[in-house]
Amino acid sequence: MLAKLHEQIRKAAEAIGGAKGPKLKYIDLAGEINRKIESEYRDNPAGLKELKGNLDDFEAFCFEFLRIKTKTGDIVPLTLNKAQKKLAKTVFEQINLGKPVRIIILKARQMGFSTTTEAIIYYLSSLQEAKNAFIVAQDSSASENLYDMFRLYYDYIPEHIKPMRKRNNSRRLTFESPAMKDVDRKKEPGLKSKITVQSAENRVLARSETIHYLHISELAFWPENRKKKHLASLFAALSKEPRTVGIIESTANGIEIYKEMWDNAVAGKNDYIPLFFPWFDMPDYRMKLPVDFELTKEEIELKEKFNLADEQLEWRRYTIRNDFEGDEKLFRQEYPSTPEEAFLVTGRTVFNQDKLDAMTKHTKKGIKYSVVIPPAIEGAGYDWTSVKFIEDERGEFEVFSEFDPDREYCIGADVAEGLEGGDASAAYIIDADTGEDVAAVYGQMDLDIYAKQLDYVGRLYGDALLGVETNNVGHSVINTLLNVTFYPNLYHHDSYNAEAGTNENRPGWPTTTVTRPILVDALIEGIREGVWRINDANLISEMKTFVRNRAGKPQAMGKGTLGGCKDDRVLGYGIAHQMRLRRPPSNKHVMLPGIGSVTIKRN
Repeated sequence: MLAKLHEQIRKAAEAIGGAKGPKLKYIDLAGEINRKIESEYRDNPAGLKELKGNLDDFEAFCFEFLRIKTKTGDIVPLTLNKAQKKLAKTVFEQINLGKPVRIIILKARQMGFSTTTEAIIYYLSSLQEAKNAFIVAQDSSASENLYDMFRLYYDYIPEHIKPMRKRNNSRRLTFESPAMKDVDRKKEPGLKSKITVQSAENRVLARSETIHYLHISELAFWPENRKKKHLASLFAALSKEPRTVGIIESTANGIEIYKEMWDNAVAGKNDYIPLFFPWFDMPDYRMKLPVDFELTKEEIELKEKFNLADEQLEWRRYTIRNDFEGDEKLFRQEYPSTPEEAFLVTGRTVFNQDKLDAMTKHTKKGIKYSVVIPPAIEGAGYDWTSVKFIEDERGEFEVFSEFDPDREYCIGADVAEGLEGGDASAAYIIDADTGEDVAAVYGQMDLDIYAKQLDYVGRLYGDALLGVETNNVGHSVINTLLNVTFYPNLYHHDSYNAEAGTNENRPGWPTTTVTRPILVDALIEGIREGVWRINDANLISEMKTFVRNRAGKPQAMGKGTLGGCKDDRVLGYGIAHQMRLRRPPSNKHVMLPGIGSVTIKRN
C-alpha cells in the first residue's frame, strides 16, 4: 500500500518537474523549487496536483500566492481584473508560441498594469533558474514603489515555492544561496536569478547585462535628456531569444518617443503588440448615482459610443470636477477613451473632432500597389503602357475607386522635405465633382520616382489636373514633370515679379502665408459641413492631430519634434481641393481670381 502511494507521488512530481524534465506550460521549474515541492507534498498527491494547476494557471497563481496592498492599507490576494487578464493572456499566448514577447501599453491612470507586469516577472523569475529581470520606473520614488511590490510578493509567497534570497543593499532581489561558505553555496546554489529595479534618473542603465524580462514603466515621463540613451542600452541588453519578455507601459504625455513607438506598433513597423486600455475598462471607476442624476447630451453620446453605465459617467463627472477643476481636456489626457484622445494634449484641434469621428465610420481599405515604371526609351520618352502594378500591402499607391471615364479628377501633391526621419510625400486623387478621395500616393521615395508616379497616376485618371507644392524640393518634382515626363495637365500660378513689374506664369502650388490659410479654411468648412466622403482612415487620423500651435499656425501636433505627428496627407488633400476649386470649365488657358491671379494651363 505504501509503495503504491509513493508511486502516485513520484508520477505527480514528474508532472510538475523533476529529473524527467518540467511539465508546466510556461516555465521550466527550477531544481530548488522542485525539491521543496517534493518535500512539502511527499504524502499528498492530491495537493501536488492542485499545486500544479495553480502553477500552470497564472491567474490562479496570482490569487493563491501573491499579495498586494490596497489603497485602504489591507493586504489581499491579487485578483486580476478584465484589463489585467487581457495583458496576462497576451503575454502567455506569445510565450506558448515560443516567441520573444514584445508589448507596448497605452493606458489610463492607475489601472494596475505595473502590478500585473511585476506579477508576471516575479512568476517567471522566481520559479526558474538563471533569469535576469530588469525594471525601470520614471523616478526614484516610483522605482521604490515597484521594488516594494516585489518585496511584498516575496514575503507572502508560500515557503515551498519561495526561492532562497541573498541579501542586497540595492533595489534587487537576488535568488541565490545566502550562505557565507563556498562549500555551502556550491551544495545549494539557488536559482541564480535576480530582479533589479532602477530609476530612469540614473546616469547609466543595464550596461554589460543580459536581460530576459524587461519592464519599462511610464516611459512618456522619463527624463527627456536620458530617454533615448537609456532605451538604446536596455534594448541592446534585452535578449531576443524565444520566451523573453519586454513590456513598455505608460500613460500619454504629449508628443515624444513613446508616442512614436506606439504609432509604429499600430502601423506594424515594429514587433511590439499595441494594447490600449481606456479608463472605463477599470472596474473601480464607478460612483453611486445622486438622486437628481441626469445625463448631458455629451454623456448620452459617450454612453452610446462606448456602452457605458451611468455609474461610470458619474465617476467621470466627479473626477473632471474635482481632480481637474472642470478641465475636460486634462481628463482626456489622463483618462482617455481612445488612443487618439490620449495624445491630444497640446494645441487646439483645427478640425471638428466629432465630425471626423463620424466620417471614420465610412472609411474603407483600398487596394495597395507598388508601381514599377521602366526606364525611359532614349529619344522616345516613357512607354506608359509597360508600367507594372504589383499588389503589395506595403505599396505606395492605394486605390479606393477605379477610374471612371465619365468623371473628372484632380490631384494635390505634397512633397517631402527629404530630412532624416522627416515627412513622406503624399498625394490625393479626388473626384472633381464630389471631392471624394479615389486614390492616394504615399511614401518616402526619391523625388524623381515620386514625380514619375504622379505623372502615371495622373494619366491613369484621365490626365487629372495636377497641383504640386513648390516649396523647397517641390521644384525638383515639377522639373521632372515638365522636362522629363512631359505631363499634359500641370497646374500653373501667376507670381508677381517686383523687379520686372510683371506677372510670371509658374508651375506648381505655392504654400505661403497667403495660400495656406485659404487651403486650411476650405478643409475646415468641408469637414464641418460634411460635404465630402473620405475613404482613407490615415488621412482622418492626421486631421485629428492637426492643431493650432501657440502662435496660432495650423500644423501637425508636435511637428518637428521626436515622435511628432505628420501633416503630409492633410496638405496633399488640401491642395487637391484647391485644384478642384480652380479647375477650368474647358481645356483652354484660363485666368481665375484669387491667389495672386492664379492661372491654370491645360494643353
